[in-house]
Amino acid sequence: MIKWTVSVQLRNAPSSGKSDYSYPRNMTMPVSTRPHHKIALVCFGTEENYGLLFVGGELLQFDQEIRYFDAEKDAITDEIVAWMPDYIFFSPLTRYFPAAMNMLREIRQHIPGVISVFGGHHACSDPAIIDREEIDVVVVGPVRGSIEKILSGEKGLIRTPLTDPADMPVPARIEYYRDIPRIASRYRKFMLSMLGCPWNCAYCSSSADHLRDIYGKEAHRRYYLSRRPIPAIIAEAKQILALGKTEEIEWVDDDIFSGPDIETWLPEFVDTWEREIGVPMYVSSTSTLTLKVSDNVLATLKRIVNCIGIGIQAIRPESLKLLNRAWDNEENMKRAYDRLVTYGFAVNLQAIVGLPVEDPVEDALETVKGLQRIGPGSICSVYPLQIYPGTMMEKYCRDHNLALSALASGDTNTGIPGIAFSDDVTKKLRNLCKLATFFVKYHIDERWMRIFLTIDFPESTSQALSMERYYECVVDRLGTKGIELFNEIKRGMKLVY
Repeated sequence: MIKWTVSVQLRNAPSSGKSDYSYPRNMTMPVSTRPHHKIALVCFGTEENYGLLFVGGELLQFDQEIRYFDAEKDAITDEIVAWMPDYIFFSPLTRYFPAAMNMLREIRQHIPGVISVFGGHHACSDPAIIDREEIDVVVVGPVRGSIEKILSGEKGLIRTPLTDPADMPVPARIEYYRDIPRIASRYRKFMLSMLGCPWNCAYCSSSADHLRDIYGKEAHRRYYLSRRPIPAIIAEAKQILALGKTEEIEWVDDDIFSGPDIETWLPEFVDTWEREIGVPMYVSSTSTLTLKVSDNVLATLKRIVNCIGIGIQAIRPESLKLLNRAWDNEENMKRAYDRLVTYGFAVNLQAIVGLPVEDPVEDALETVKGLQRIGPGSICSVYPLQIYPGTMMEKYCRDHNLALSALASGDTNTGIPGIAFSDDVTKKLRNLCKLATFFVKYHIDERWMRIFLTIDFPESTSQALSMERYYECVVDRLGTKGIELFNEIKRGMKLVY
């Protein structure tokens, strides 16, 4: 769920008749006397930092000099220090927050006066980080409305009002791809059509109530659960294609079938995307909405979508209830899967293991066997539950005195669960995450699964399993082209395993 968004003008984007988009001008624009600063935007992770793309666009409207820094590079702190920024902006997911703090402390040793600004996912989930002495500014809400305050010297917690998703711009990819070229060459780029998620799962920041408390439910719904205008989405996609090689677009945290106008919105969007973009998409949905939409919607979507991810998450009813997904069940999951396959979609089944239940290993095995029943031969992705601040799951663990794992980094690719289970349980859950794609796609018998869960894999094998799982997912989505791309993909990513 993207929380740090802005309104800017589209710069240098290719135009194409019908989809040309005039971005809003109803913001306070910079004046010639505005102070000019150097602002570093630090990006963690192997994928695009979507939030900082928007922040960079906003800063350019205030005539600031920006530079993106790739936190995955060696000696990146030295590069930042050598550039001598006046401000340093972070927009980390929770799993990157400790690394961001360590980097900030090191930079402060060389540039003690640099002003630190945090926004985005972690800041909105845990605004109490403003109490840390290293952090000067925390932005909760859209970045629009905060930059002028930050540049004028305001510090502390800045809460910005929710506007409208129609204000969202094409992000500052020109500068991002210039400064982090490995992202420009990535085969897959991320986009979104809405900022939030229609569901309220216990493990996700969507379950955090403080944003609704601050803004009210209606404003929250208007901002986070409404779609951006189709011309804006198309303009952004055109800029992506103009700036780097792209074979696939993934919509982030967006349920493609959500919204009351889906029967009219989606056909118009597909027509425009097919005519003006043409790159296949990967999208996410749920069984409930997959079963709700019309046959016409599914047939239309197939023209531009090569794969749909279906969030199964758990099989046992009590586990679904714990995840705040009691509205789902295996029967509907199976019906949704079969319906998508009938229309020719590849389906990626997604699930979560390592839940705070009496026997997490048996619960996890039941989930994997459920995936086998739902989609025999299907690709799947099984991840360990992570405990993020501000969520209902964090509160559940706190209320039940469940210790969190010191080994969990927040990166699901490691296979390490967020709860501090015994060493034996942690090993079995990690092995299951590594092997679930193999178990489901090739329908491995439960007896063999139980044996594999007990194996002590060396790190080299753990890495190989992660890469093979990723290979299976890429090929399932992109077919022969995925096979050709995979070696290139491996060179451009640092997989955490």
